[in-house]
Amino acid sequence: MNVIPFRPRPEPEPVAFTIGARVDLRVGALAAGVVRPRGSAEDAFSFSNLSRLIRGARMAWLERGAHAALTVAVPAEIQNSLEADLLSEAAIEAGATRRGMSFQLNEREIVTHGAALPEGLRARGWSVVLRGDSECPLPFGARARTLYSEVVVDAPTTPDPFLALESGDRSPLGRRLLAAKAAGLLITAEHVTSAAQARTLAIAGFDRGGGTFAEAGLR
Repeated sequence: MNVIPFRPRPEPEPVAFTIGARVDLRVGALAAGVVRPRGSAEDAFSFSNLSRLIRGARMAWLERGAHAALTVAVPAEIQNSLEADLLSEAAIEAGATRRGMSFQLNEREIVTHGAALPEGLRARGWSVVLRGDSECPLPFGARARTLYSEVVVDAPTTPDPFLALESGDRSPLGRRLLAAKAAGLLITAEHVTSAAQARTLAIAGFDRGGGTFAEAGLR
């Protein structure tokens, strides 16, 4: 009798990624993790690779003892080429739940190409985080309440604590904070570098912060 040895297929290489932290600026607790692919964004967001990326990120997050929800940051350069079905099905294949994961989309791409992707994700039950543009082009009204759960912006290093008050700053950022608060959106500062900046941002109306301040608290 001939015996034909079985040669198992080699496991595909894991998709490289980073996970950044976002913390609650008022109490310092871990609020979310942000998953970003390394290398080619186009390759990472094919269905099979995206599913492996999300699965790997979830496992790595739990191994760090973290149980906060994860946000997958969609690279701006490929956002317009993606469909909600692909993102949703890849996340489900990876075992992600709608309560435990969201997708972060770039505001400028939505302004340029339309809101089909965030609308499709919301229709499938996923939360959408808006990575804000510095010019703040999207209005935050009733439609924003239905599409987005959070807005992430670049905050000033030395912020004005009166940014989000009715009688305060009237810069694009100040107006955006007021509109986001009125729409019930979480407001996140992308990069926070110190405890002093975090305190001032919390006073100014920010809910969460990322960057080195958040990472230091995760260790």
